[in-house]
Amino acid sequence: MTTENTAVNPTSNWVVRLAFLINIISLGGFMMVVPLGPDLVESIDFNPAHIGYLIGGAMFGSALLTWLLADQLDKYDRKSILVLFLLLRGLCLIACGFASSPLALIILFTLSGSFTGPASSVLMAAVIDVTPPPNRGRVMAFIGSAFSIAAILMVPLSLLVSLYFSWQINFWIFGGLGIVLAVLCALIFPSMTAHIQSENVAKQKAVSLLLSQSKVKIALFVIAIQILAHFLIISNFSAYFQFNLGFPREDMSTLYFGGGIASFIILQFTGKLFDKGVRHQLHLVSALMVALTLYLIFIATPQVNTLFILFALMMTVSTVRMSVTTSIISHLPAPPQRAAFMSINNSVSNVASGAAGFLSAALLTTTVDNKIIGMDWVAVISIVLTIAAPIILWRWVNHESLVTNSPNQSANTVKN
Repeated sequence: MTTENTAVNPTSNWVVRLAFLINIISLGGFMMVVPLGPDLVESIDFNPAHIGYLIGGAMFGSALLTWLLADQLDKYDRKSILVLFLLLRGLCLIACGFASSPLALIILFTLSGSFTGPASSVLMAAVIDVTPPPNRGRVMAFIGSAFSIAAILMVPLSLLVSLYFSWQINFWIFGGLGIVLAVLCALIFPSMTAHIQSENVAKQKAVSLLLSQSKVKIALFVIAIQILAHFLIISNFSAYFQFNLGFPREDMSTLYFGGGIASFIILQFTGKLFDKGVRHQLHLVSALMVALTLYLIFIATPQVNTLFILFALMMTVSTVRMSVTTSIISHLPAPPQRAAFMSINNSVSNVASGAAGFLSAALLTTTVDNKIIGMDWVAVISIVLTIAAPIILWRWVNHESLVTNSPNQSANTVKN
C-alpha cells in the first residue's frame, strides 16, 4: 500500500503513534537512573558524584554502535531493525536489575544504551519518512512530548517503586515493556523499504556525503554543544537537590510530575509556532530561559520551596529547545540518507552526553555527607554553551534554505 505524506492529521499515522509510545518507554527507562542515584548510593554504595559514569557509559556505547552501523541502517527494512534492537535493549535492562555492584550496573546499562542508539535512529528516520516538511514541527513536538509523559508518569512511578519496594524492579519493568514493544512493532509497524528501492549513489556512502556538507557539520556541532550543556547538569541534579539543597526524597516524584505536565502543555503551542515560521527565534528564547533557570538553581542557591517552579520551568524550556532543534535539522537529509543522518546525529548526541557525564564526574567532588562540590562552575560552563548553540545555528544554518517543495521530497512510499 502506498501512503503519501498528505494526511490532515499526521499524528494519526501508526508510525508516529508507535514512535511516541517507544519514546515514552525508552526515555522513562533512561531518565529514571538520575533521580534513582541517591537510592543506588544507599543500596550498592554508588558514589553520588559518579552517576555521570553510569549515564556516560550508556551514551558512549550508543554512540559507538550507532556510528558503526550508520552506513548500514538505510539498506534494510526499518521495521526489522527496530524490532531487533528494541528486543536486545529490553533484555539488557532486565539484566540490570540483577546487578549487585556499581561496576556491574554500569556495564549492563552501557549495553542497553548501545542498542538504544540504532533503534532511535531508525525510528526517527521512519517518522521523517512519513511526515511532510510543513507538518514536521507539529509532529516533532508530538514526539518530543514523550519526554513530558515519561516525566509525568514513568519517572514518578519509578521513584515510588524504588521508595516502597526496590530500585531493581524498575529495570525489570522497563525491560519487560521494551520486549512488549518489540512484539507490538513486529505485529503492526509497517514494513518500510521505499528508501532502499531507489538506485541512489548517495545511499552507498551516506555518511561521507552528509559530512561533506558544511551545514550538516555545523548542525552537528550545535547538537553536540547543546547536549553537552544539558547533560553536564542533568547527570547530577537529583543528588544535588537532595544532598545539597535538602530537597525531600519523597517529593522527587511530585517534582517530575509537575515538570512533565508543564512541558507537555507548552509543547503543544510551540509545535504550532514552529510550523508558522517561528523557528530560530523559538530556539534562542528557549535557550535563554534554560540559562536563566540554571543560574537560579545552581548559582543563586534557591529556597527549597521554589525548586518546584524552577525545575518545571527548566524541564519545559529544555524540552522545547530540543524539539525545535530536531525540527530545524530534520530538513537536511534526503530520504535515502535519513537513517544515516539520524545515526550520525545520535552518535554525536551520545558522545556529547557521555562526555558530559564523565566530565561532570571528573569536575565534581563529594563531602563525607554526600554533598556535591563544584556544581556552580559546571553550571557556568553549561550556561555559556546553552546560549552559544542557537546563535551558531541561526547564523550559519538558515532554515529557509533547507526547505524544499519538491514533490519527491514530500511523498514517500510505505509498504505494508
